[in-house]
Amino acid sequence: MPLADRLLAIRRDPHSGEVLTRGGDPEAHSILQRAGFVPVVRIHETHHRAPTDLTVEEEARLATEAVARLRAVGYPVDCDEDFTTGRRPPRYLPLGAQVTQLAERIRQAATTGEVAEILTELTAPLDGILAAVDAILQATADFHDGMDGAADPYVARRLRHLADERLHVIRTDLLHTRNDLADRHARIPAAVPAPKKSRPPNANAPLCAPARLRRALCRHRPLPVPPGRAADTAHLIKEDMHDHENSEHLASFADVLAGELPGTWASVHHPAENKDDLADLADRIWDLDLVAEVLAEHPLRQAAVLTRQDGAQLAVLNRPGRNGFLIAAIAPSDLPAEAFRGIREPDGIAVSDDPFHSAELVAGDLLARFDAALVQVRCTAAGIRPSQPDRVVLTWQPDGSLAAAPVSEEAAEVLTANGFVREESGIHRLSGDDTTAQARAVRETGPQLDARGIAVALQHPSGRIAPTAVPPTPGPAPAAPRASTTRIR
Repeated sequence: MPLADRLLAIRRDPHSGEVLTRGGDPEAHSILQRAGFVPVVRIHETHHRAPTDLTVEEEARLATEAVARLRAVGYPVDCDEDFTTGRRPPRYLPLGAQVTQLAERIRQAATTGEVAEILTELTAPLDGILAAVDAILQATADFHDGMDGAADPYVARRLRHLADERLHVIRTDLLHTRNDLADRHARIPAAVPAPKKSRPPNANAPLCAPARLRRALCRHRPLPVPPGRAADTAHLIKEDMHDHENSEHLASFADVLAGELPGTWASVHHPAENKDDLADLADRIWDLDLVAEVLAEHPLRQAAVLTRQDGAQLAVLNRPGRNGFLIAAIAPSDLPAEAFRGIREPDGIAVSDDPFHSAELVAGDLLARFDAALVQVRCTAAGIRPSQPDRVVLTWQPDGSLAAAPVSEEAAEVLTANGFVREESGIHRLSGDDTTAQARAVRETGPQLDARGIAVALQHPSGRIAPTAVPPTPGPAPAAPRASTTRIR
């Protein structure tokens, strides 16, 4: 393993104050996550941060524990002096490593019956590994049902969807493979050697002739065809036509989806020629789950961007190697990076190629989490403390107005009835032009919320971020490039 892959740095960022780790290989990343760090997946790297809302002492204990665990297994760690420790805790074989041993047993198996026996450990209906994963997903969904966060019901629904749909497909296909092997009674000619690295095969290998030809076709450059390769050329031309059909399929899907979503949405298709737009879009995808994983492995070749009237945007992407599409939230570009700190990403979802059913999934899951995250980052950027279900926080603004981000519809109704105006960002604002009317409205709002069991608090903005960082209303959607096709429903 290259030394560069084993070097890690665990330090407190001098600008944000966050405890961040950079570097390391997948084994080191596993140790960091078991120590309590949270992964941050980006297109070109994966680093880790300490969880939010920890005290300085708690962050130091977390970092010190990570340094101890990493150095105990031989990783050279560059860290702040506060995180240095001479402790070397023992390391035990994690459950995942024990399951991975099944892969080594399959590589060493001599008959189909042996492989079928090993796969049974995964597919057994009561005590198999996949049955255990299903139970874990269901238990985590039940746990979120008991939470009071705005997005918790949608997280529970998504976890159950993973268990009932995606995991079910894996279990069914793998069980079919296991049963087929059990019936074959054949010997394996030779054991399959274990791969040296867990990375895509031939990741850095030079392009083979068909790959060079495909690239030339995409760039519309003539390429001499050696004798006997005419059939390959025809096949690759057919693939290029298939890519064009996929482009039309994605654009049509996004067009119909835009018309089925609640509100008014415009659809803009970005073909492969719009490289700069696609690169910018990839950097703004607001996701740390499925979509981020796909973008880390596959460059973005085309996409469709759906823009709502208030400026909120969704990206529609192809799902490489599978049917259907990926739909992800796009982070607003008019907010400072500090506004996103501590805000959970509204991770994207995978949908089928049925735009009508997909619209229901987006509206019932992704949009709700996306809108909640947008309100949170805009409140943070404006210095407004987010409210709780049983508590509304009114924050004084530099222009004399009062702003609040109520969580419940009940609180929002009371604020609106007393002169607060709801902006497109979800923030309710009470003008300070008439201080007498403003004071009267606050006096009347308090008892009305209190009668509903909702407390009221007044505070000044934190001052960490200038309130002017967020305009009262979102700016207009960015103009589409010339090569893009705009559809409005």
